[in-house]
Amino acid sequence: MTTPKPKLYFDLTTLRQNRSTSLQANGVTRTLYETAKRFYKDDIEVTFICHDARKNEYVSVQADPLFASDDLNPACLPDLLGAPVKAFRSEKYRNRKLKGLFHKLRHTLRARANKTIGAHDGEALQEPLTDIDAPFLSLGNLEEARRLTEYVKSRAPYVPVYVMIHDISPLRLNDPEEDLGAKLWLEHLRRTVTTRPHVIANSEYTRTDLLKFLAEQKLPSPQSTSVVHLAHEFQEAEPIYPLRQRPENGFFLLLGDIRYRKNAKLVFDAYLHIVEQDENAQLPQLICAGAIPNGAFASLNKDQKYTPIGKFVTIVQSPTNAELTALYKEAIALVYPSLFEGYGLPVGEALWMGTPVLASNATSIPEVGGDHCQYFDPHNAEELATLIQSTIQSKEALRAELPARDELRQWQNVQQDIWKIIENNSTPPDKRSSGAEGKQQKLEET
Repeated sequence: MTTPKPKLYFDLTTLRQNRSTSLQANGVTRTLYETAKRFYKDDIEVTFICHDARKNEYVSVQADPLFASDDLNPACLPDLLGAPVKAFRSEKYRNRKLKGLFHKLRHTLRARANKTIGAHDGEALQEPLTDIDAPFLSLGNLEEARRLTEYVKSRAPYVPVYVMIHDISPLRLNDPEEDLGAKLWLEHLRRTVTTRPHVIANSEYTRTDLLKFLAEQKLPSPQSTSVVHLAHEFQEAEPIYPLRQRPENGFFLLLGDIRYRKNAKLVFDAYLHIVEQDENAQLPQLICAGAIPNGAFASLNKDQKYTPIGKFVTIVQSPTNAELTALYKEAIALVYPSLFEGYGLPVGEALWMGTPVLASNATSIPEVGGDHCQYFDPHNAEELATLIQSTIQSKEALRAELPARDELRQWQNVQQDIWKIIENNSTPPDKRSSGAEGKQQKLEET
């Protein structure tokens, strides 16, 4: 008699919602995709699922087209998983009623057009779930985690659900009373924890911060909490340099939107400090790569503060995997000044690619970089300026001190750690049913 394979339902819905961006530009999407690919290759009976908003049902997904190759082109996701059905949020226009009516009409017309052309029909989408007899895993965004936990709770409350919380930055950096996005995020969190899932945090910092926030808000605690650090591993491609020519003095790499919590202004301030000390300083370029909108640097330079260093700043919008490979390989160092991270994938990826890292010492980032990075105060531009100058002088020595890849975490390690948590916490269906029958028999005897 053969032993049946262990089973798992794995939610891919968030992949569909990030179809228009580079997978490397979104940490949640990258974590979901890389981990799902390892589950796909493992000897576990995984049913990949996706939410079908047209039927308000979860349907199974034919995974072969998604994971057969080493990398996934986001442009193919609408064909495989269908376009997402987006809800219209009237609360955004509560003080602008005329504008709200216009956008509601446009939303309605667009929804009808998408339905007519079959934009929500995905080639990989299959039949709705019927027998729910295995744990569920959600590594996507919080809205999808909330949707999945409520779905399982209403249909099979005894089935465990495992949810990864990537960070609670929307609540730490914004006021839910004033910021609509933060208010909505808080509602998703409240509804998620009310179902009491098992929570997997991507860092010890995230777990501690989450539990502290839940206690502050008097919200329910999760069924359990665990920490699974993400990977350093980066799936490199054949490198393609994204600029016409390479900077004469090399370049430092900044990843992510240069506005908001990524704190690129600190790097600009550090460069400004160096130039003020020596106006003829021959500095490396600052290549800022990521989902950066047009005019982002100009919006930070409205008062012309950064005009003296403008010649050093180059923007690369939404780099491909091949372009990102080239940038990692050739950078003098990654500069990562972020104020708040749940994890910080670029720090680990740079180490994987043999690139020195100058990193903020805030939140979870030291958990990722360990002893392999040089850290600085993300509020101290002069400290960073000194570190940048010393890095330019000792760049070859810094590379020689970096760890070998076999010392770093791989996505296979992430998958194995998550599965170990699921195995340790999940009760087999036969034990659940026999336990329930035993309780019922005792009640009848009484």
